[in-house]
Amino acid sequence: MVKYGIKGIKENVGRLAETNKRINDRKGLLLLCCGWWIVALLSCGEEKNTVIYAPEEVDQVDTGPTISMTALKVNMFIAEYMEELYLWTSSVDWGKIQPAGESDSFGFFEKLVYSADKWSMLTDDLQGLSNEFEGVSTTFGHVLIFGRFSNSDNLFAIVLYVYPDTPAEKAGVKRGDIFLTINGAGITEENYRDLYDASSLVVGRGVLIEQGIAPDDRTFSMNAETLYENPIVKDTVIVKGAHKIGYLCYTDYTMESENALVALFDGYKSQGVTDVVLDLRYNGGGFARTSVLLSSILAPAEAVKNKDVFLMQVRNDAWMAYLKKEKIDVNEYFTDTLSVNMDLKRIFILTTENTASASESTLIGLDPYMDVVRIGTATHGKYYGGVLFSDEEDRDIANWGMYLMIYRFDNRNGVTASAGGLTPDIEVEEDYFPLYPFGDERDPLLGAALEMITGQPVRTRSGKSPHPYTMLPAERRGALVGKMIQTNTDD
Repeated sequence: MVKYGIKGIKENVGRLAETNKRINDRKGLLLLCCGWWIVALLSCGEEKNTVIYAPEEVDQVDTGPTISMTALKVNMFIAEYMEELYLWTSSVDWGKIQPAGESDSFGFFEKLVYSADKWSMLTDDLQGLSNEFEGVSTTFGHVLIFGRFSNSDNLFAIVLYVYPDTPAEKAGVKRGDIFLTINGAGITEENYRDLYDASSLVVGRGVLIEQGIAPDDRTFSMNAETLYENPIVKDTVIVKGAHKIGYLCYTDYTMESENALVALFDGYKSQGVTDVVLDLRYNGGGFARTSVLLSSILAPAEAVKNKDVFLMQVRNDAWMAYLKKEKIDVNEYFTDTLSVNMDLKRIFILTTENTASASESTLIGLDPYMDVVRIGTATHGKYYGGVLFSDEEDRDIANWGMYLMIYRFDNRNGVTASAGGLTPDIEVEEDYFPLYPFGDERDPLLGAALEMITGQPVRTRSGKSPHPYTMLPAERRGALVGKMIQTNTDD
């Protein structure tokens, strides 16, 4: 399980002081995310304090016949953290909260969550979530978008991309492939999740013809494996006249990928790359630390040298007052500890509605320092960081975790984006019929970037191709989607 440390918090605000009188020598796992912070809090006597319920007091509560002691402990755990740290804690009527009267902890949690908060969550599988934070899951390795046939209830799936060295790649699955059947049966709303969740699959393939999609005799056979999904799915250098353009399709901000990112851009710099196209169209988020690292590689050298502000965090009113009083800085800064910096004055970033959280932090954080050209469609619009709290000391609830939004991130100028997402500078819709390989200039989004860089027209298809199908929203799976996981980097 991933564990990270956070140092320097001596006290909280308001009722935290009273809470801490009831708490000594406790250990708790604190996973902090924007997406999120993941952190292990190791309390030492009264030197380190954190918000947590006191189980010795919980044991004295008469719960009545309708609620188990475990449910009560979980409910108290939820209420303690939400009252102190939840970004929207002022929206909760704490005078009406009755942890001892709710037998369903998931239902209790949902009653407290702010109506506009789509991201906070409760889990009873902390270990599984921790593994997924590290980019490890049981998977086939493909990511899909689904469409609906107009003349039947059946669905079809189009492969958006395939992670390297996964069962899907080994089976020959490629970006743009079409799935029509699962183990000989049509794809429906009842079975489509098997394409992600089954232990094994035989997938019938479809082919694109002039009239639409037709069945093909070939199949893909796959067995799911538990593995790390490498988010660097494509990198290449495209030479166009005097321009050497480094292209990177990056799908998740994982710490495991950081060394590879440094090596990749070191290679780009040694090859004399003049421009960079960063493809984040399917990147739903991940670790804030990785966002800082990648942004420090791309940013102007002066901003990195000066360790300028990358992002600012806005907490709830009580926490903001406390941080100001204690002069605690929770902002994030560019890092100059890397061996490579591209010193770019302009970058081209490809976006869609699946570009979220940590990806949006890169866009927002770089914007005050350089010309960030957004190409594609509007991003998801998720500018909040969360925390996954747990108490590993109490065996009854040791595998329960609660992910809470605890801050909003702004750029250096105090500017955040609208809830509708970051709008593109150049609007280009993805065309699924067909999907070209990553790095292929016929891809409309990449083609638009290459035209801006070179000033020359690029061979792309004009407009979206007509088709009779209704495309459903892209469905990414995994705990990193919609996250920005922040860790304390001085551990």
